[in-house]
Amino acid sequence: MSDYLGDRQNSKLSVIRQQINWLQQQPDGILFQQISGENWIAVKKIKSFLLLLLADTETLTTNVAQSILDLNNPLQLIFPYARAILLALIWKNSPKKIYVIGFGGGSIPNYFHHYFPDAIVECTDIDPAAVEIAQKFFGIQLNDKLKVAIQDGREYLAEQNATVKNDIIIVDAGFGSGYMPYKLVTQEFYQLCKTRLSSAGAVVVNLFHKQKFNAAAVKTLQTVFSQVYLFNLDQGNTIAIATNAPDLTQDEIFLKAEIIQDFYNLEFSLIEMSLQLKKVAQLPEWVKMWETLPIFTDAEIPAEYFE
Repeated sequence: MSDYLGDRQNSKLSVIRQQINWLQQQPDGILFQQISGENWIAVKKIKSFLLLLLADTETLTTNVAQSILDLNNPLQLIFPYARAILLALIWKNSPKKIYVIGFGGGSIPNYFHHYFPDAIVECTDIDPAAVEIAQKFFGIQLNDKLKVAIQDGREYLAEQNATVKNDIIIVDAGFGSGYMPYKLVTQEFYQLCKTRLSSAGAVVVNLFHKQKFNAAAVKTLQTVFSQVYLFNLDQGNTIAIATNAPDLTQDEIFLKAEIIQDFYNLEFSLIEMSLQLKKVAQLPEWVKMWETLPIFTDAEIPAEYFE
């Protein structure tokens, strides 16, 4: 990494640490909570870690942390799925414009903003409280390169100038129950993403929900994009990377991951994760049921989708 880029990044990291330093002295437990729309949103401290929690207002229970911040290492990507999203760099290793649906605590947008300081990282979130919390508790500093609009992510993308293309589109919006909004898994939505994507750009989708719906969402992706690569996580999530770039061999993927790893000196192994990328044909459990899976469209939500 160049000394110039390294100096810029160190300076930015120093500012983040100064901004969140006050949290080190706070006691463990709930530091903030409020009702926001249909959700209860809270910030909880456990030793040096800060958690952004989201729960339904009726039950006030959740097993899902929307974001985690290590106060000692504020740029660290703790969630394995967040690290897997970085695999998109194999297709666009120097993105100029990135669009993220689902801001939460802002860890993924902030990571891209840190490593690609000249890129525009544009985000949307439907919850203004989450963005305010990200700025107060999670060290997020919005500027002309890191932006957030409080709006439905699909509607925002549809309103953007079609001639302005994104190199990477990240879809990371889900409910605490483990489901994604249906409007973000349909063929029409993926077609919209395609029109807003640069040549050889990549769409990355964090598929939260049940295995049968993950497979159907991937089948839907394949009706729009020529290549879909999959990274299955132990927690049940699947990261899907879709592109219309030429297909890459495993050796090509490995070599590209190695170059990115070395250049950016990532704190986790993108190389090892690249070896776990698969196509549908390499997943026997999906191949067996592939023909019976639906293709998701706006016209009809499967009756059992939100059960």
